[in-house]
Order: sequence, then structure tokens, then C-alpha cells
Amino acid sequence: MIKLSVTEACKYIKKLLSINYALVCVGTYLRNDDAACLELCDKLQYANTFSNIIKCEFGLENCINEISQREIEGILICDAVISNSLKPGSIVKFDLRDIDENIGIISTHSIPLTYVIAILNEMNRIKNIEMLGIVAHDLSVGMQLSKPVKNSVDQLYKCLRD
Repeated sequence: MIKLSVTEACKYIKKLLSINYALVCVGTYLRNDDAACLELCDKLQYANTFSNIIKCEFGLENCINEISQREIEGILICDAVISNSLKPGSIVKFDLRDIDENIGIISTHSIPLTYVIAILNEMNRIKNIEMLGIVAHDLSVGMQLSKPVKNSVDQLYKCLRD
């Protein structure tokens, strides 16, 4: 797991989108900070900033068909994460090994993320899968991002828009 500044995360996302990746945003609007990546993608779609944006509300498994139909080199999965060692709003780049060791992926869906990624790999449609997380603060039922998470989403959007 690698902690990124907003500027580093922005450059990372821009780089991947420039080489034909899709930004795949996962979460639910019903659990406050779990909507962080969905809110980011909403802003990017509204501003028509990038064309390869896929929103997967309630879980990555709900977008397998859409992902597999795209002519893309890879995907960058953005999801809220839980971390005991990082402050809320922190942005991290991670891989499958980190899910068990360092961070928790918020499971608002019934199929584990590792299993869905295995399905995508088996389909041979997606060659590369990268993951980015925004550390959540408040996962209670509600529809409002906490201040540190909202600040990270807003700063990241501003950087991506420019």
C-alpha cells in the first residue's frame, strides 16, 4: 500500500486514463463516506472531463458486463477503504495483497472484491487492474461525506478537471 498526495493521485489517474484505462468507481450513496468515489465520478461525468468513467453502485460485480464490453487496456478501481493506520481522507494505491494485510475494502456488496477481480481476469478482457482507495471516516447510514473525505474528493476533482 502506498499513500499518495492529492497531486500524486491526480497524476496517477490522469496517466492511466491517458493510456486507455477506465476509472471504475465503487460504493453506495447510503453509507456516508462509502460514496466517496461515486461522488468523484459524478463530478467528473457532469463536467464531461473523461469518457472512460464507470459507476458501480453497490459493488463491482454490478458492472462486470459494462467493463467487459469496453475496449480498454485496464481499469482503475476506486473505492472507500478502512485503515487503522491512515487518517480519514487519505488516498492510497493498493493491490490485492493489501486488502487482507493493511486495509479493509468496505463490503456493501455480497461478492468479495477479490473474487470479482478474478472473474475479470478470467474473461481475458481486462489486462491490467489497479486500485485506489479513499480512507473513510463515517460509514453509518446516511448520505453525506465527512469533512476530510469531502475535502479529498473535492481537491482530487479540481486537480483532475484542470
